[in-house]
Amino acid sequence: MEQYFIKKVYEKMRGDGEKVEWRKLMWSNYGVPKWLFILYLALNRRLSTKDRMEKWGVTSYLTCPLCQVEDEDIDYLFFACKFTAGIWKKLLAWQIIHRTEGWWHEEIQWATTYMKSNINKAKVYRMVLVGTIYHVWIERNNRIFQSKQRNEEFLIRHIIKWKRNPP
Repeated sequence: MEQYFIKKVYEKMRGDGEKVEWRKLMWSNYGVPKWLFILYLALNRRLSTKDRMEKWGVTSYLTCPLCQVEDEDIDYLFFACKFTAGIWKKLLAWQIIHRTEGWWHEEIQWATTYMKSNINKAKVYRMVLVGTIYHVWIERNNRIFQSKQRNEEFLIRHIIKWKRNPP
């Protein structure tokens, strides 16, 4: 009779799925679970951005609610939008990371390449990244659905404050 091992059952249930490059951003992150959920949706391109809603026939107004300049899609919203880029640039400087902010896929590629270790700088970067994505998404929704608007400095202070004093 074969012995029963939980590890074998888990591996059988999990399957032989492909390991995604960004897994370290999710599973080695000390961010708030709701922040990680938004990150997961963003990484899988499942956030209801205006370009996706247009395909569903929900909206025809595609302009980014944060900058009112370009059409909103996930690549633009994170981090090409002037509003979001300003926040991210200042948060990179706060972390003493000397590089220019890029588009969504560039940021995720850079993060998965250079910030996957368990050193404190990488841990802080991952938390700030997920916090920024979450707060930008909430700000976007507040502007669309509640006509509430906060400035870059408020969001930056809020993200840094959370990082220093998590709930």
